[in-house]
Amino acid sequence: MEIRYDWKTLLFSKKFEIYQNEQIKGELFKEGFSRKVTGELNTKRFQFETLGFFKFEATITDLQRHIEAGKITFLRGKRGAIVLYKDREYKWKFDNFICSRWSLSDENRVLIQYHSNAFTGMIESYTNDELLILSGFYIRNYLRQRSTLIAVVS
Repeated sequence: MEIRYDWKTLLFSKKFEIYQNEQIKGELFKEGFSRKVTGELNTKRFQFETLGFFKFEATITDLQRHIEAGKITFLRGKRGAIVLYKDREYKWKFDNFICSRWSLSDENRVLIQYHSNAFTGMIESYTNDELLILSGFYIRNYLRQRSTLIAVVS
């Protein structure tokens, strides 16, 4: 069964709100200049923390159980990532050149598809796993921020 969410943000905002049937269901929020991003969906809360500028990794912490729930490895130069969660690997990738579509897949199929317009977008999920849904959204935002920072520094 497909689950659909919509999301929106504002220009220069550090918060993305996630809706289902026009009711707020969660958010993704970056804490100032911190390496930490907090995500919530359907009352499940997770924290994503990058391990360093050159490490290309992030940990995922379940904030309700206070345990490390997973890990993300960013693939250098390939505009992709691997989510390691429950001893399984999930592949994240952009699906088009302009980076307005991206997806998260297991070894068999696409589980979650994401679509973006300027400040709004849509999430279509074939899983109800909040950690996976938020991970795919976090990765896209992390890579966009990183590419913006690299462009400014260059």
